[in-house]
Amino acid sequence: MEFELWYLIAVPLLFASGWWLRGLDARQRKGERNNIDDQYFKGLSLLLSDEPDKAVDVFIEVVRLDEDTIELHHALGNLFRRRGQFERAIRLHSFLVNRAELPERERAKAMSELSLDYLKAGMYDRAEAAYEKLAEFKGRENEANEALMHIYVTEREWVKAIETARKLSGAGRKLNHEISHYYCELAAIARLAKDSARAHEYTRSALAQNAENPRALALSADLALEAGDRVAALAAWDKIERTRPEYLPLIAAKKADVLAETDHEKALSYLREAFATTGSVDVLKAFVQRTAVWVDEASAMNVASDALKSRPSLSTLSVISSLKAKANPCDEQAKILADIAARQSKITARYQCRHCGFLAHTFSWQCPGCEQWDTFPPLRVDEVRQARR
Repeated sequence: MEFELWYLIAVPLLFASGWWLRGLDARQRKGERNNIDDQYFKGLSLLLSDEPDKAVDVFIEVVRLDEDTIELHHALGNLFRRRGQFERAIRLHSFLVNRAELPERERAKAMSELSLDYLKAGMYDRAEAAYEKLAEFKGRENEANEALMHIYVTEREWVKAIETARKLSGAGRKLNHEISHYYCELAAIARLAKDSARAHEYTRSALAQNAENPRALALSADLALEAGDRVAALAAWDKIERTRPEYLPLIAAKKADVLAETDHEKALSYLREAFATTGSVDVLKAFVQRTAVWVDEASAMNVASDALKSRPSLSTLSVISSLKAKANPCDEQAKILADIAARQSKITARYQCRHCGFLAHTFSWQCPGCEQWDTFPPLRVDEVRQARR
């Protein structure tokens, strides 16, 4: 009987204490929630009051109190980054990365955002280190290597760019085209340093990646010519004409000079045909200049006049004006006309990237705008328009 009485008293007491504790816990959670909300309103108020540094401190405290606010902090960090406030974005994302209790997935995302902060801020050394850490996270390797390759190309660290591109190639990306150009960059550097052996080695590596890369073939021809091997140079140029004929304007003058060593008429015939095919002013200039030297000034003038009739443009007018000014050094009007034509032709005669539309006065294998390779046609905008007519 005593046992049953104790039981009847204890059960209601336990129930009552559980109910009370439950209420206490709810009140505590409500208090914490209210505290978090207060902190958020305070942070927003500081942000709107143009006190972002104080706002960052408040938002960091909110993350410490409630892990569910991490996404909102990423959004805030991205806002700072887009506004160019990189120090604040870096501070927010650095705090998230260094949180010991942060789940691996969230830490990887924070590291990705922090790496991007450094990259956008132009802090390439820190961005490189951050992306190297990001590559250690499972599933983030390709993202990190893509960014690292961009950094290495921007900083012209071609050996590292090749190594990183090979890692991406092993993950399924086809980057032979890019790797071929990286080797061409190394070959060009070696050539400037008069290191012909290494230049040849890099050029061969470039062709191994892309046997029809016109840049690599042109480099191969130049190196062969420097070594006195005209047969090899002609073979490389011939391959460019067969596989990538649009790049003929880049090699026409050099090939004509080699042909002229044995036959001037053959060289001039080649330039005549090259101009008829491409309409390139560079080819026309080479044709006119060599005709003046190998034949006479009158024949060179006829070549320029015929070109102006068949392909009228400011660039062509500039060529003939320059020729007339040179033939008549005492003619002030001829000099003025030549100067005006040259200046005006430079305004319109620009290369345009097929990928992003970037305009440049000089030909480049890589677009400075979008950093894509082989997107500049070797013809200027006005020459392309003439070819379409």
